[in-house]
Amino acid sequence: MSFPPRRGIIYPEGPAVRGPDGTGDRPRRSHREVYAVSNYVISVSREFGSGGRLIGKRLAARLGIPCYDRTIIQKTSEKSGLSPDFIARAEERARSRFHLSIAPAGVGSPAFAHQGVPVSHQAFFAQAEVIRELADEGPCVIVGRCSDYVLGERPECLKVFIHADMASRIERCVDEYHIPSDDMARRIVQMDKGRANYYNYYTGHTWGDMRRYDLTLDSSTTGVEGAVELIVALVKARSALDVQ
Repeated sequence: MSFPPRRGIIYPEGPAVRGPDGTGDRPRRSHREVYAVSNYVISVSREFGSGGRLIGKRLAARLGIPCYDRTIIQKTSEKSGLSPDFIARAEERARSRFHLSIAPAGVGSPAFAHQGVPVSHQAFFAQAEVIRELADEGPCVIVGRCSDYVLGERPECLKVFIHADMASRIERCVDEYHIPSDDMARRIVQMDKGRANYYNYYTGHTWGDMRRYDLTLDSSTTGVEGAVELIVALVKARSALDVQ
């Protein structure tokens, strides 16, 4: 199975699980089998300032599993031969809706390459492969990075979206980033727009579309710990249903 065409970009490989010989698709496991072996992955998408990253980290700690966020950039660099700085810049270009077909000077020749695919797109493709490999290794939490889309075909992936009201987001960002509150609302809107640009560009779907998630939470209502408890409860409920 391959990615469907998205906005004229040809995706070299989709999120399907490949066979041992690298060809074809292995039969997908049923939900019952997936959760019986506890091979679950939790994808946490979030609005800026909603506390989603912190929720992901505390969720992973609660479940005793790894949490991957910006560490994925380093792993992508190691896999692709692209520098972490270049990968970060490629993300920023997508967030800003800059044209990605021309690679900046000084990138070099990456070890990971798809013929005919701009180097800047290769950063996304390599990152997607890293995310799939991390999911194959065992239970984990992955924050952002379009992981809900990359792993969307896997029944063991629980997709969560964290949002919050603007007042709560401003308060959290002022406390965390020490930016004056009168400028924070604009920054929050700008950051969300960037995330939407990046997600929409590479997936062809709409960032924040609640229909694409298994669970959406308002962290201004639940709080960080309340959100963690609700996600844990859902993980346990799904596991219990599938092993009965």
